[in-house]
Order: sequence, then structure tokens, then C-alpha cells
Amino acid sequence: MSGRAAKRVGTPLADAQASPKRPRTSRHPSLSPSPSQARSQAPSPSQSRSRSRSRSRLPLARTSSPSYVGSPVYAPYKDRSPSRSRSYSRSLSRVSEEMDGNGRPVWRPHSYREHSGGHGDGEYSVRIGDYDRLFVCRSCHRMLSSPVYECPDGHVTCSTCRANIGDNRCNYCAANGCVRSRAVEEFLGRISFSCRNQQYGCEVFLLHHEMRAHERTCHYDPCFCPVHRCGFAGPAYDLESHLATIHRWEVINFRYGESFEAPAFDSAIFRCEDYGELFHISSSREGLGTALSMICIRPDNACEEEFTYELKMPAGGRRHRLQIQSTVWNTSLRYGIGEGSDVFLLVPDKLPGVENGCAVEVCIRKVVSGN
Repeated sequence: MSGRAAKRVGTPLADAQASPKRPRTSRHPSLSPSPSQARSQAPSPSQSRSRSRSRSRLPLARTSSPSYVGSPVYAPYKDRSPSRSRSYSRSLSRVSEEMDGNGRPVWRPHSYREHSGGHGDGEYSVRIGDYDRLFVCRSCHRMLSSPVYECPDGHVTCSTCRANIGDNRCNYCAANGCVRSRAVEEFLGRISFSCRNQQYGCEVFLLHHEMRAHERTCHYDPCFCPVHRCGFAGPAYDLESHLATIHRWEVINFRYGESFEAPAFDSAIFRCEDYGELFHISSSREGLGTALSMICIRPDNACEEEFTYELKMPAGGRRHRLQIQSTVWNTSLRYGIGEGSDVFLLVPDKLPGVENGCAVEVCIRKVVSGN
């Protein structure tokens, strides 16, 4: 037979071994793998044994505490939604580093701080800067102090106001059945209050029964401006500069025991050259004349020194004059001048020379202790 007419004759097995056929794929493959792909992806026994050995070498993961029936389950931070993450981040600003049994941070208010000694380890004490509206008596509006009494409606009253009523009624709502509030007394004993001079620079926080001793020696105790509705407060040397530059007051320097002349009705401040104390003639209307008295502007906690003053004013001639000698009123003007001293020099409106302004002779003396 010729080469063209000859045909290759073979068995089907030989043909399969000679040229293996590729698996027929469809244009739209299914999602599930074919049997041949599943067999190719299945791990061999040797691979399974090696993977099991590698898992055994890994360290054991730390598991959380067992959850009990009814306890809430919290998702980790990375699995939270964006809105929930923002709320969680805001809550983190109010939590401490202490964790509870479920691994959640313990919430602590901003005003809490850990107490270093005193009541015991791990306890917390509260520091409050503004207590005017929280711990005041509903009757006298003053700071509460032990013992504290509470009515059935929750109104707290100090012992002084309760003693003024004389019975068991509330001074605020007239409800019967006021009892002593031990919880409020215990809470007041552990609260640290800010000094009243906090806005002027004092950063001290003390218990209520320790605050009075501190305020007697606080270096930030201010003096207030005598000008109505000015609002200035600061040390004595700042007050002198404030009156001279802002209000254009005349500053007169003097020495104790020496007489000097000063305007009777014009605004002026008297400064001692040796010690720096500030004095001022306070004037107010009284009937048909003007009342004059001397005040010393100094902090409330200044040492209790006494001063005397003498005012002399001519009254229509050389033989007649108005004169007064009294004790100087010491004040910081924290609550204003008010009524001032009860002793004053009354200058009548019809006194000759008052309309054009007149001068007054002033002499201030310092009282020495023991005399």
C-alpha cells in the first residue's frame, strides 16, 4: 500500500496514551469546581500532617473571661460601625485605665481623682470648683456644714436655720419630718472645694473644715475697686495703678502721724510711703449734707491692724471748723462700700465754700499694739 492510501490503525487505549485530551471548558463556567479541580485542590496526606504540626507549635491565644448567662457581649473596637466608633471614642475620654471583669473600662467622671491616702487605697475624692448652687442651704443660701438636715422633698438645711424655726418643719417648703442627713454629711466631709480666690490665681483644693484656715493666709486675696460697677479686683499695688490710670484719681503720698491736705469731695487715694496701705475718703448723702468717713482698702485676710484718722474742715471762718476723730474702717470692698462706717463727718450743703469745692485736713495714725 502506498503512503497516501495507508491509514494508521491503532487501539483507543494507545491513542489516549499518545495524546491526552484537555478537559472541555464551557464559555459560562459554573461556580462550583469540577471533580478534577476538586481533586487537585484537596491537600495530600503529607500536607495535612505538616499543617497540623505547624498549628501545634503556635502559642495558645489568650481567651477572655467566661461570659455568664445574661451578660452583654461587646464587639471589639475594629468591628464597630463608624457611628458606634465615634460614640465609643467619646466615651473613652471619660474612662479610666481600670478594667472590670468583662474587660471593659470603668467609667469615672472628670471631677474624680484617686485619693492618695486618707480614706484607703483605691478610693476617690471629688474636687468641686463651683459649689454655690450645689451645697448651699435653701434658706440662708450659705455653705452647708455639719450637721445637715433634709426634708421629705429633698431640701437640705443647715443647723442654724433649723434652730431658728424651732420645730421639725422645712424652712423652704414647710414640710414636716426633717431628719438628719448622714449621707450628705459624709459626702461633704470628702469633697475638696476650691478657694474663693480661684479666679484670681489660687489653685488650692481643700476640705470644707480646712478652707477657713487657708483663706486667712491666701496670698491671692484681692482688693476691689471703689468705683461703682467697675468690677476690677487685684492686689493693692495693682489697685493703685488702676485708679490712677483708668479712673484718673489723684494719688497722695503721706506718712503716719503727719497732717496733709486733700480734696474733700473729689476722688483721691492716699498711699502710705512706708508700708503702702491705701486709704480713701468715702462720701455719701445723708439728709441735708454729705457724710465723710475714712476707709482702708486692704485684703480681707490682712493682719488686723487698727488705724485712727482725724478730719478738719473750716466752717465759715477761722474760729469755726468741723472736726472728727474716729477709727478707720478696714475693708476689701468685696461687697461694695454699702453704708460704710456708722461714724462720719456731716458737711451741710449750705456751708460756705462747699459749692466751689473745699479741702480737708487729714491726719492718719497707726495704732501700736500694747498702747
